[in-house]
Amino acid sequence: MGIANSHQISRYYDFFRDKEIVFTKANVQILKMDPRQVYVKCAGGQWPCLINSSSLQSAKIIIGTNSGAFLAIQKDKNMSIQLRYCFLDANGAPIHFFVNCTVGEINKYQNTEELAVVTLNFTQRPPDDLIFKIGEFLEANENFYHRKEERIDINKNSIRKLGLEKEESIIFVENVPRRCILKDLSFSGAKVMLVGVPKFLVGKNIALKIDFIDTNESVLVPGIIPRAEFLEGRKDITSVHIAFNGDAVPMVYKIHINSFITTYQKTILNNQQTNANSIVNQPVINSAADNMTPSVADAIPRQTTEAAQTVQAQPAQAAQPAQPAQPAQNPTA
Repeated sequence: MGIANSHQISRYYDFFRDKEIVFTKANVQILKMDPRQVYVKCAGGQWPCLINSSSLQSAKIIIGTNSGAFLAIQKDKNMSIQLRYCFLDANGAPIHFFVNCTVGEINKYQNTEELAVVTLNFTQRPPDDLIFKIGEFLEANENFYHRKEERIDINKNSIRKLGLEKEESIIFVENVPRRCILKDLSFSGAKVMLVGVPKFLVGKNIALKIDFIDTNESVLVPGIIPRAEFLEGRKDITSVHIAFNGDAVPMVYKIHINSFITTYQKTILNNQQTNANSIVNQPVINSAADNMTPSVADAIPRQTTEAAQTVQAQPAQAAQPAQPAQPAQNPTA
């Protein structure tokens, strides 16, 4: 997975600041959040709470109506309050931080008297760690719908950047595992090669196993085989085209595909900018004539023309005929 930079963080905040993520059990696992270390801090103490949902501008927490935090909020709704987030990095180490908030709406949770949903509005831009977590999640979901047909060819470079273990994988055809080789991946599908006959594979339900070694996760992506054909020149190996079931694509898979596509696009843009700059900064070699002042440069062709006209105006002198030699006089005898 890529490392966020300041430009990416700013872009996430600008585009997704008002988009909200509901913290379901599945989303908490994807975000690698540790709910046991989430607290609300106010009135000189801190109490555990559950984050029901969060954007980059506010959060909704669930707290008990008998907790000290709820009683303190009821006494003074204008009091300052801090919400403590806690995520886990790739090594399992906690990343925790506080966000300064003010109290917004207070409602009952599912019409119960024991729990309440309190809206906390952020007083300033939250830490970059929260922006990256929520921005990456939302961007992957958005690109899943808008860039679903962009395909990633599987080679040594893409295997490394996608965090795959290898190009070999397992495909479950009607729950029967079969070995295959990954040829390309996208948000919406994949292409694999395996031993088999096309007519016995078309229309079958499948689940493609993808192993990500960078996050130590394995996912099964369900789908169907709409098309298959023999590999050119072979009658035992089939090229299989897979269409994923859109609603069942795991979020882990979406995030990895999105990370590769956005990083690849950024690399292309950077290369184009570098090439453009190299052309602009390329030294210009001028000839001697280019370095002359306009008056001098104009004088040269004019002088040349005048000289030519002078030569043409002077008639060529006719060659003088040679004088015949005088005969020698005979001496007097």
